[in-house]
Amino acid sequence: MLLARRDLTKAETALGLLGWQQAEFDPQTQAEVDKINAYEREQSRLTNESAGLAKELRELRVEREAARKEFQERRRALAAERAGIGLNHPAIEKQLAEKRKTEPAFERRVPELDRELRQINRLYNQLLGAENPNGQRKAELTRLRERMVSIANEKADLRNQHLRTVSEIRALESEMERDRKTLAALEKQSRELQAQFDAADARLAGEIRTREREKTRIEKEINAIETAKVNPYLQIGRVLADSDVAPMNQPGALDKVKRLRGRLVELNHLVSLSFEASSLEDRETVRLSILLWGIITFIALLLILAAIPRA
Repeated sequence: MLLARRDLTKAETALGLLGWQQAEFDPQTQAEVDKINAYEREQSRLTNESAGLAKELRELRVEREAARKEFQERRRALAAERAGIGLNHPAIEKQLAEKRKTEPAFERRVPELDRELRQINRLYNQLLGAENPNGQRKAELTRLRERMVSIANEKADLRNQHLRTVSEIRALESEMERDRKTLAALEKQSRELQAQFDAADARLAGEIRTREREKTRIEKEINAIETAKVNPYLQIGRVLADSDVAPMNQPGALDKVKRLRGRLVELNHLVSLSFEASSLEDRETVRLSILLWGIITFIALLLILAAIPRA
């Protein structure tokens, strides 16, 4: 009976859904039709609103994906620029190390030459003041003068070489410093780019979540309205079946309702016969039978529980 009533309810609801727009109804049933029209208008409004939100969601997702691609391209460009700047640093550091090795030699060699020059000047003055000059002394004076000149030239060469080395070191250090500043600026740009992307992406993600929640809420309302239309459809379907009005496009829907109503009548008749037969039975025999079957069922349950393996 329960299954038959459920099937009949579904069939009457389907009949009302198919035929609610094609008949003139009494005021009470027309009120159900008016409910459906109101539901339809509200569903249409909500459906349009849901479609608008779906369009906004697509646009936001496209915007978010485009922003992500642009961010990744800019980040790759900055990374490539950073990698290119640091490629020559090992070579520059090697040159700096080699050039810095020459500075101690200059600082050591110049004082040595100055000491040697003072000694030569002292010897030269002593030889000049000696009496009875001879050829050997003249040759020594000539050698000392030549050494004085060579010392002066060597000191000049050392100074020039030192100045060149210092200039080259400063140029290399300046290049390294420029690279460090450029790298720092690129790192700053990268951080700012990441922060800007995170903020924009969080904003878009928040807007997407808000619209998704709103769309879900609207879809729930649409489903709730669709569920609310079931009762008016059922009432209209019953009126159509009572009035023997079939949907023009699907007349079989009315036949199904009639068939199920007939089935329900048959079941009601069988139930009545069953009650009549039960009333003729001996009450004591029925109670004993029920008790016996209850005991058998209880024993069967105990056997089943005993057969279940314990952990």
